[in-house]
Amino acid sequence: MDEIIHLAEVGDVRGAVEKAGEIGDPVKRLKALVAVIEISRREDVLPPMLDALDEITSTPEKIVAMSLLGRALYLLDRDRDAEKAFESAVQMAESLRSPRVKAEVFAAIARNLALSDRYSDSYEYFRLAVEQLQFSRALYSEVISALIKIARLIEKTGDEIPTGRALDFYRLARELYASIRFTLQVEVLEEKMELVEDVLKRKSAAIVDLINMGDIERAMKMTRFLPPREKAFSLLEISYWLFLHDYRGLGRSVLEDALNTILVGKFKPDDSELESVGRRFLRIGLLEEALTITGIIQDEKRASGLLGDIAISYARRGEINRALSIAEGIQNEETRISVLEELKSGET
Repeated sequence: MDEIIHLAEVGDVRGAVEKAGEIGDPVKRLKALVAVIEISRREDVLPPMLDALDEITSTPEKIVAMSLLGRALYLLDRDRDAEKAFESAVQMAESLRSPRVKAEVFAAIARNLALSDRYSDSYEYFRLAVEQLQFSRALYSEVISALIKIARLIEKTGDEIPTGRALDFYRLARELYASIRFTLQVEVLEEKMELVEDVLKRKSAAIVDLINMGDIERAMKMTRFLPPREKAFSLLEISYWLFLHDYRGLGRSVLEDALNTILVGKFKPDDSELESVGRRFLRIGLLEEALTITGIIQDEKRASGLLGDIAISYARRGEINRALSIAEGIQNEETRISVLEELKSGET
């Protein structure tokens, strides 16, 4: 799968499809092809998906395959066709006699609905899956195994939902874990729920607390619940922490995500927040990163003051030409003259 995804990411969609074609299991092949569509948004990936679908004879696998096709069609903005695919999957699922098998395919449908951003429908089908298991007459061990599998899938889905609806999924998963006395998982979910509620209430302030505790992994995950402007600010804070602790590659990647949110989506943090982060980058010697952040500060006085300090820092490194170039671009005339005089005097 990793090789297939890599080929799709570098633009070799044909190579990715050919590699996926080497997968013998048609359902696994469909999952790989959906991943290719998710990256490429190419309709010409659909024919091999339909070919894989035709190979499947088992009804439960056919249902899973139809829901995968539905997800692929949503990715291609073919919403009506996607809805029909999901409707077909549901109709086939309802014809199944085994409650346990029906529960498992309902859970698969729910998962693909969630990945298609249909969170309400996803939740309902996860609930239906749970209800089916309650009526199952299968062996106790089989029911428990199915419950654990579905509970983990619900929890995983909650981990990926970028809205408060995640709490509903966590509650449902907690209910399942509690029913089979998985107390550790119940505690983990309750902790997740408390954290989500805190982020929804306090927004970026809650993320900053996680950063200050060094819990960067959870801070990154929790940014999905923030409004775009606060998310951008939190990503800048996370990026700074990563650079500070010498995770430069990851820090640069997170900084790019923050800048994309700001520049492409036009969701800009306050100038005071940007200046604060820019100055912290400057203090740890990341002049180019500080310069980039300065470029999105609109307040002339704040931007000019920070640019002046960056220019002087370049001069102290011995990069006089770079320093002069930056200083000459300072908009505030008073600050520009002052910085240029300091640079030319050589008293930096």
